[in-house]
Amino acid sequence: MLAVALSGAASGVALFADYVGEMHHFLHGHEYWILAVSAALVGGGGWMELQSRRQHNHGFPWLFAFSVLCFFANVTMILVHRAT
Repeated sequence: MLAVALSGAASGVALFADYVGEMHHFLHGHEYWILAVSAALVGGGGWMELQSRRQHNHGFPWLFAFSVLCFFANVTMILVHRAT
């Protein structure tokens, strides 16, 4: 039973690796579009944050700061990955 369980787990890992490889290839083909949409979403979030702050002071915008950080992390990853 242990051998059957390990065989099933190995098959699952192999199929998952194939899926991740396909997804990785798909994302590489569309990474500039994804980055553009991400920039638009961050820009829209910044505009909404500004509009909200004109009416109320809510303290530091942690969620918006995290989204900006993630956007710059994505830009950095794309630039580093393209350089190699």
